Amino acid sequence: LYVDDIRGRTSEASVDLSNATNLKMPAGHVIQTAQALKTDVFSTSSTSFTDITGLSVDITPKFSTSKILVAYHVTIGHNTHTQNTVQLVRQVSSSDTIINPVAYNQGTSIQYTGSSDAGWDREVMSYQFLDSPSTTSAVNYRLRTYIFSASFVQYINRCHNSSDATGTSTLTVQEIAQ
Repeated sequence: LYVDDIRGRTSEASVDLSNATNLKMPAGHVIQTAQALKTDVFSTSSTSFTDITGLSVDITPKFSTSKILVAYHVTIGHNTHTQNTVQLVRQVSSSDTIINPVAYNQGTSIQYTGSSDAGWDREVMSYQFLDSPSTTSAVNYRLRTYIFSASFVQYINRCHNSSDATGTSTLTVQEIAQ
């Protein structure tokens, strides 16, 4: 069956395809988008990875062949000149996979801040990755962080010298047709 024109039964300009099965979108088209927007503050002195509350998003791919474009922008502050570390994790069926390894020699998401006034500094860390989860099960993407010494504090969406939220952070996922 080949169709050149699809029209609804009414005069509305749209057709509801939300329950369509076997619908093939051209490669590269965005099938769906989900986003977590964090406007509140998070802080940690943990020396092991801990989830950043509010920066977690779920998506259920329509097709197992789809790619998932994942992008984050995180506003980070701290109380000393130190590294900012953000790790992206994918979870499918309770199994975690680290998307971006984090180490000094694998600096995909490490940023070192060495300005003269760490107490007022805020950095925006950005990262983008085209993932292939190969599933139609629910996929969770979340961000984690740590700081290398418990005597330091890392903040999300604020600087050390102010308790006010002074930034926003996002985690966005898009299913891309293949």
